[in-house]
Amino acid sequence: MRVSVRGLVVRALLVVALGAVLGLTGVLDPTHALLLACLLLAAVLVQARRPEPADEGWPDRSFGSRAGGRDAVSDLAWQVFDEDRRASVRVVRRVRELATARLALLGVDATDPARRGDVERLLGPRVAAGLASDAPPTARTLQTWLDAIDALTDERTPR
Repeated sequence: MRVSVRGLVVRALLVVALGAVLGLTGVLDPTHALLLACLLLAAVLVQARRPEPADEGWPDRSFGSRAGGRDAVSDLAWQVFDEDRRASVRVVRRVRELATARLALLGVDATDPARRGDVERLLGPRVAAGLASDAPPTARTLQTWLDAIDALTDERTPR
């Protein structure tokens, strides 16, 4: 921080006045008052010559985000739901494909109406009805669907 010449003179005069008052009133003997005034004057001069701190400011360019970083997770979260706070059509389609694939591993064709009972038994009646419906699910319902699909186990594969 740069100090103006006027500010520097005012500070120097205050230091000299303080040393004179301390020496003349007997608080300090004259030698120590003079040494204290010299020390304070040196401190004022050193402080006045101190360079200004560099202004860091904002970087000129944005830093690229890494794959899987916070930005990618945020973008993914925003893509899951539509403006009406229901799961987007893409997400619902992907969950239905996932359910169909997991049921196929268990030997159940989810698209066959004759196997509807098996689908309800494995996923539960509410999840099976929701997956067959055209209505987009809420976040809680989508979580229920994913939990039911995740609970499907292939007896051939140990968990």
